[in-house]
Amino acid sequence: MKHDLDDILLEMRITARIVVDPRGGPIRRIINGRHHKPTGRYSSAKARRAMPWEDKRERAFFWHCEADTKVKTYLAQPHRLEINIARPMPLIYFPDTLRNMADGSVEIVEVKREYDPAEDPDYDLKLNLAATIYRKIGWSFRIVEAADIEHLSMLETVWTIQRSRHARVSLRENFSIREALERNGGSAPFAIVAEALGGGPAGEARLCASIVRRIASVDITSRLKPDTEVTAVHATEVATYPSR
Repeated sequence: MKHDLDDILLEMRITARIVVDPRGGPIRRIINGRHHKPTGRYSSAKARRAMPWEDKRERAFFWHCEADTKVKTYLAQPHRLEINIARPMPLIYFPDTLRNMADGSVEIVEVKREYDPAEDPDYDLKLNLAATIYRKIGWSFRIVEAADIEHLSMLETVWTIQRSRHARVSLRENFSIREALERNGGSAPFAIVAEALGGGPAGEARLCASIVRRIASVDITSRLKPDTEVTAVHATEVATYPSR
């Protein structure tokens, strides 16, 4: 079902407001004892906080955010969007994830197993209204389905990277990564860079943690292998995360 939502907003004088948690964290904690499905919290090194999830696909999407150097930081359940239309009560929407991207853009993501707009036209209208409101403030909105999240080679790569997210990366090791890349013309195989960090599982873990910290970068859409190309994240785009 398609709507010219800009016209709807203009004609119906629809208003909206975004309500955030005053502490800056997720506005909805999810884990409240009333759910009969897997729920949990994911300890993010990139966002430096625990993220609530109520579906395993949401947790897997956090792995993507953690490993993707195009994402500077992200937040689960970032706010409550209240959309006032010609009804006694406003429409309420809780987006799954807000992502602050390295290019300065902001992205709102809704995670679904699969999405068929025809199954629930009212819900589809709410999502479309939300997308229009976000667009008006300069944010993008998209629905990510399970098939995109669970693509096998990508899922294996992001899982491998994020599982070492809390490994310590010292300033000296940061320099070792950049020196290894510079010696090889700006990029080097994963195995070579890991060797510069001590080699073996420990060196690989440090390199993976450096990807989470946006010091180094790999193509997360392909399977992570010893010859996977590693590049440096541009210095002006690097976020600062404390070593653990």
